[in-house]
Amino acid sequence: MPRTKCTTSFFAQASFRRHIIASAIVLPALFSLSAHAADPVTLRYAVWDKNQLAAEQEIAKNFEKENPDIKIDIELTPSAQYFVKLDAASAGGVSPDIFWINMPYFIQYAKNGLLAPLNDDISKSKLDLNNIVASSVKAYQYNGQQLAIPRDVDSIAVWYNKKLFDEAKVSYPTSDWTWDQLKEKASQLKAGLKSDAFPLVMDLSNDGQDSYLNLLYQKGNNVVPVDGKPTDIANDKSIWVYQQLQEMMKSGQLPTAQQMSEVKTENIFQSNRAAMAYAGSWLAAPFAANDLINAHIGVVLMPKIDRQSGVAHSIGFAMSAKSTHKAEAWRYIQFMSSQSSQEILARAVIPANKTAAKAWAANIKNVDVSPYVETLEFTKAYPTAGTNTPKWQNMWIASLKRIFMGADAKKEMDKSVKKISRVMEN
Repeated sequence: MPRTKCTTSFFAQASFRRHIIASAIVLPALFSLSAHAADPVTLRYAVWDKNQLAAEQEIAKNFEKENPDIKIDIELTPSAQYFVKLDAASAGGVSPDIFWINMPYFIQYAKNGLLAPLNDDISKSKLDLNNIVASSVKAYQYNGQQLAIPRDVDSIAVWYNKKLFDEAKVSYPTSDWTWDQLKEKASQLKAGLKSDAFPLVMDLSNDGQDSYLNLLYQKGNNVVPVDGKPTDIANDKSIWVYQQLQEMMKSGQLPTAQQMSEVKTENIFQSNRAAMAYAGSWLAAPFAANDLINAHIGVVLMPKIDRQSGVAHSIGFAMSAKSTHKAEAWRYIQFMSSQSSQEILARAVIPANKTAAKAWAANIKNVDVSPYVETLEFTKAYPTAGTNTPKWQNMWIASLKRIFMGADAKKEMDKSVKKISRVMEN
């Protein structure tokens, strides 16, 4: 929307043709209205990652040049305090006009009516949801409404260390490999490595985004209830996944749970102590920039189990249902979702725009990281259910920790799944 034009010239010329007294009465009021209309609207925009602030500031500056009637006030809050602050602001009716939302918190905000529906805005705009990663678009839908526009996306791939593969005389993995082939290579690496490096590392201690969630999806499971069916986290296919990881830890193909609790996956891989590593796209740039390893590392798709799949998490642009500047807020969300803005974002993260996502891969030098983009064609969204995903997720993680420390997988999940299910359904 163009800024209201000043009408000074028209009325100045008209004053010569009209009575001076009439002009003296009318002009002050009209100038007052014109000045008021030109006052810019300030949109509050909440984010949590200081590493992406420079890209956000550049996008805001570009928008303000094209839209001088709108100013963008970026509010940066550290991630640990972000949702505490946003919850309080939302409860008080003073939330930012636009804010980042993630998948674990989305349902809670959607059910409480805190997010403005965007369907009408989308239908009247040039924004093409078909050019945004499908799993992320769907994840931000609720009761038939699109309540956030995906901003960026994370995906998972497998890195390998060529030097360690050469040392063990094992062939490099390729993107068409299978889970059985990964296990075979891990076994060969275990036997052939002269150093104390691990054949494979993956982080099993947290939410599973870069480890077991992918295996569960590849086995055909639905972590959260779908179409009235219960969660799959305790079915036979899931138990198989947990037991596979247990067996690999026992055989030395994976570090033990105790070992992994002491050292981060990324540190092990970057110190040439892991031949293979499951890692999120947020580690691609650090790995590729590390001179200690970047000349002898590669990336491939995760190995297939029963199907090709994986987990993808996304941050979304959400508009506050209480915003008094919804038209202006939509203009900025649409601008941030444009290809040109998403390509600026590609300097820091994988944009949700599939065309701009390729720019992210091109920006990372030394290593071909395109498998991270390729995997987005078949990923599923990070699992969320009910209004308290962090609660049931922590309950599940606690059970998995006991399993990875050696507890019987079936007995443990049979014991905990009912409690987890109840939280998922609330």
